[in-house]
Parts: sequence; structure tokens; C-alpha cells
Amino acid sequence: MLSQQGRLHGYLMLAQLAFAGFEILSRIALATGTHPLAFTFYRNCVASLVLGVVAAWTESHDTVIRIRVHHWPLVSSVTVNQVCYLAGLKYTSAIFASAMRNSTPVFTFVIAALWRLEKVDLKRRDGQLKIFGSLLGLCGSLILSIYRGPVVIKSNISISSTAGTTSVSMLSWQIGAFFLTLACIAFGGFLILQAPVLDRYPSPVSFAAFTCLSSVIQTPLLGAFSKWNNWKITSTSEALAILYAGVIGSALVSSIQSWGVLTQGPVIVAAYQPLETIFTALFSMVFLKEDLQLGSIIGGSVVIVGLYALIWGQSQEQLLDEAAAHQLPETV
Repeated sequence: MLSQQGRLHGYLMLAQLAFAGFEILSRIALATGTHPLAFTFYRNCVASLVLGVVAAWTESHDTVIRIRVHHWPLVSSVTVNQVCYLAGLKYTSAIFASAMRNSTPVFTFVIAALWRLEKVDLKRRDGQLKIFGSLLGLCGSLILSIYRGPVVIKSNISISSTAGTTSVSMLSWQIGAFFLTLACIAFGGFLILQAPVLDRYPSPVSFAAFTCLSSVIQTPLLGAFSKWNNWKITSTSEALAILYAGVIGSALVSSIQSWGVLTQGPVIVAAYQPLETIFTALFSMVFLKEDLQLGSIIGGSVVIVGLYALIWGQSQEQLLDEAAAHQLPETV
């Protein structure tokens, strides 16, 4: 039988595979006319229901009430992240959006460093690695945003009639890149802001349910002046995509990643993120007939190298801090 650590690695791979499916189904739903606000609203309705049931079985009800009273502004970043990500996905491609997601840890580190929540010692190797990784990640994001390049791998085989994204203009591509950058920044801010909340109220499932429920309330406010037709779900494929996004994309994936953070730490969880890009690229070429372009390969590769440099720097920092703690003289 597999050890707990072996099962964790298997589940983390499964989480990336599942989220790649979310990318594909979401892209199909958006291509058929689903509005990003409507998709976000219905997705969080499903996710809050599923997570709420799980939280009711496993966690304290009192925790949910206290989070609701004291930390309402925090969850706005989740709504911004989801709406902007879907808007960016609509204007670009699943491969591009997935590659951009790899820059989220980089933006998280930059925000934390600017707020002085992350220490950086340029005289130590770990500090140099973190700066190097952050710069690489930002450069990779810039390459993804401004350069598409020629088609490297053309999708000739498809089992779906869904149109690809070869007709997307450069202007639309840059608009999508802007929305995806905002999504990464918003989620990075959420990761930083949620840390003290979970330290005080260690109930991750309840908190996840609360953030989804809050987004259900916030999303209609953002779309108050939107046309009523934008909120309608008119096809089975749209409904299935929303159901998958809520149950799998939000509830299952977040639960697996929370378990990973609690048992092995955030570094291991973040290290599996590039795997989702590989799955998404394969699925996109088959189901969406998307071509793999040089800009996505170069920019995505630079982002991934920057991500692993940042992860390496953080792991080195932890090792050096632990070694320094063991070397402290004992007091009498």
C-alpha cells in the first residue's frame, strides 16, 4: 500500500488534471456565450453548497460565524480573481491562461515583499534565488502578454467541433493578458490576507465555503447593470461546465491543496502547478483545436523556471533558518 506521502503526491497530480479539465470546459462554455459573471455566480453557488455540507460535518459552526462577521472585505479578492480569470480566458486561450497561472506564486511573493511580510536577504543564497525567480516570472508574464509568435505545433486531430482561437486578434490577446494578470495579483493578495485568518480560525473548509458564498453575493452587485440575458444558462454544456467548476474546480481541488499545505507545506503544492499547464496544452489541442504557439512556449517556460527558482529559494531559506535555530547556544 502507498504511504500517506505517496497518496498525497498522487492526489496533487489528480488535482492538476482535474483543474485542466476545468480550463477546457470553461473555455467551451465561454465560447458558446456564457458571461464570466454568470459563470462565476453559478459556479460559486454549487461550490458553497458542496463545501458548506462538508464543513457542517467536519468543522465548527461557530468558526463560520466569526469569519463572516470580521473578515468580509477579504473575500472580495476571490471574486475579482475568478471574474478576471474567466474574462482573460475568454479573450485568449486555455493554454495561455494556464501558463499565466504559474506566475501567481511570483506575484504573491512580490506583494508580500512590498508589504514586508516576506524577508529577503540579498547576502544569502535563498534571498538571491527568490529575487531571481521573481524577476524571471515577471519577465515570462511579460513575454506571454506581448508576444504570440508562430505556430509550433498545429492541432490537426480533434474529437470536438469547438472552434479554436487562431482568429483572436493581438488586441484581444493583450486585453485577455491584462485580465489574467489582474487575476493572478488578486489571488496572490488573497493568499497573503487569508494566512492570519486561518491562523486564528483553523477551519479551511469553512473558510472556503464562506468565500464562495460571499462571491455569490458580490457577483450580482458587479453585474447590476448587465443585461438579464447574460445570466441565463441556455445549454446542457454550460450547465455541465458550471457543475464541474463548482464541484471539481473549486471544492475538490481546493480541498486536496489545503490537505497538501497542512501535511507537506505550500512549497510542494506550488511545485505541482506547472503540471496543469502540460495537461491543459494536451487537452486544448485535442478538444479545442488550439495551436501551440512559440510565445506560449517561451513565456511559459520562463515563468516555470522562475517559479522553481522561487520555490528553491524558499526551501533554502527554511533549511538555513532551521540550521541557525539548532546552532543557538543553550541558556542556563
